[in-house]
Amino acid sequence: MHSHIPLNAMLPIKSSLTSPLNGLLVILLLLLSSPVDAKVGASLSSNTTGLDQPVRLILQMEGEQEMTPDLSELERLFEIVGRSTQQSISIINGKMSAKRSLTLTLLPRQTGSLEIPPIRIGNESTEALLLEVTEQPKGDIDANREQVLVELSLNKSRAYIEEEVILTLKLFQAPGIRAESLDTPQPSMPDTQMKLLHEERYSSERDGIHFNVIERKYAVFAYQSGNLEIGGVKYRGRTGSDKLFSFFNDPFRAPQQATRIFRSESNQVDLEIMPIPDSFTGDRWLPAKNLQIVENGLDQQTPILAGKPLVRRIMILADGLTSAQLPNIEQTLPNGIKLYEERPQLQETPTRTGISSSRQNSMTLIATESGQYALPAIEIPWWNTETDRQETARLAAISIDIMPNPGATQGVQQTQTPQSTREQAIQSDAVETITSVNQPAAAAATHKVHWLVWLFGTAWVLTLFAWWYSRRGDPDQPRQPIPVAEDEREAPDKQAIGEALQRLEQAYADKDAPAARSAWLQWAKLQWPDNPPHNLTRLAARCDRAVSEAVYSLERTLYSPTDETGWTGYEIRQLIQQMQQEKRSDKRTERLVPLNP
Repeated sequence: MHSHIPLNAMLPIKSSLTSPLNGLLVILLLLLSSPVDAKVGASLSSNTTGLDQPVRLILQMEGEQEMTPDLSELERLFEIVGRSTQQSISIINGKMSAKRSLTLTLLPRQTGSLEIPPIRIGNESTEALLLEVTEQPKGDIDANREQVLVELSLNKSRAYIEEEVILTLKLFQAPGIRAESLDTPQPSMPDTQMKLLHEERYSSERDGIHFNVIERKYAVFAYQSGNLEIGGVKYRGRTGSDKLFSFFNDPFRAPQQATRIFRSESNQVDLEIMPIPDSFTGDRWLPAKNLQIVENGLDQQTPILAGKPLVRRIMILADGLTSAQLPNIEQTLPNGIKLYEERPQLQETPTRTGISSSRQNSMTLIATESGQYALPAIEIPWWNTETDRQETARLAAISIDIMPNPGATQGVQQTQTPQSTREQAIQSDAVETITSVNQPAAAAATHKVHWLVWLFGTAWVLTLFAWWYSRRGDPDQPRQPIPVAEDEREAPDKQAIGEALQRLEQAYADKDAPAARSAWLQWAKLQWPDNPPHNLTRLAARCDRAVSEAVYSLERTLYSPTDETGWTGYEIRQLIQQMQQEKRSDKRTERLVPLNP
């Protein structure tokens, strides 16, 4: 007598999915059972459906062969919006066979009589099936519009080339509908840029119907004149419970067809793109709602010394332009001032009302001689899209006084422009300059109060004598240990120092200025591990005059517009060893214990 035991009727076998012991038993029975030929089949849940109504295709296979169907031909005619699998085991006369099924939820892409092609599963193929897809009834279309609506709108109907236009997309969904896909708006002109600015979700009521709204705002920039069309944004959603949680609640339950599929398509909006007006006189077309040019740095660099770097920062601020649209700042400097520009810093900030952007140009000015210099005004013509007329952003001219540098030497020209900490170097230079400028006044004040010097000197001698006498009276008092210099508490790695010097010499031999800069900073990091200098200017300040000359010469070359090779004429290893010997000699002298009288 034959016995057919489906899986969902065998509680012990069904629990094998969660019990390891029963799972092993099922596998053993499958291995012991004789193999059966694989059989495949396909069936539809319905032979007719609507354009917006899904239909289920069930693919079945019996046997031990894994089911890997080829769905490439099927996807040409249908959109697969859902998948689910099911397995069952049958035992007949002691022979066990496995049945597997794959259920695909299909959404037709077109109307008419569609043929579901044969689907290949392993070495077998299913039979072809016919499905009749009808047009969506007008009543269903009107019902969908009451449940789902996609709207597009523009903040203006006419705009200039490269002008920012705000496109708003609103998706209205009735409660209980879950969005599955929403296209991005596509402009008709290929040379058009769109940037997502903002997205928010909220609730709204229209014509007495409550909707959940998804609102997206885009910035549109068209780079050619003509008529720009934006539309055809497609949406698809559905009602029903979440398939993922339904599967975990009961993985053996047959998949439930979605209650309803909703599709919608947005309206179309038109935008007239106008060419650049003939009345615009600027070199660079800049249509914006606002544009300003500001600066800082010069008013904080007083006094200014010849040969010292002077940092100037000029920033362009604009509303309605991207950072890529902002122009570079062109300026003509008087003779006697060298200019070293850094890479500009660009920034964009998207908001609900549009894009706000900025471009900051940092530059270092170095006056080779003292005197008064006039920096010309900077003007940027732009087109105000709100007033529809040309305006000019202007940075007023400024005059700077360059004072002689009393600390400059003939052998070393202070024309360095460090990259990373220019501001710190300038601040320290300003402090040194103020000190040197105030020295004459300090000397005059010293002459006037010379009697105070004698008074304090006498008091200091008496204090020293009292200390010596107290020390003499207590011969058993232990001596205090001599402090060790902070930079000698931990000797640097000699091998690493030697390798750094080799890299430095090789860079000088190859005349590779960037490599020499890196080697100098690596050597400095080994010399001062606790507080290494991060640029060549700081490094030169810690070295003696000979090494400083070599470092300054290299840095001038790095920022010079011409290819100079004079920096390679220094014997770097010899200069460094001489400097280190002098430092060791000075430290030994400092450590001598003063003789007691």
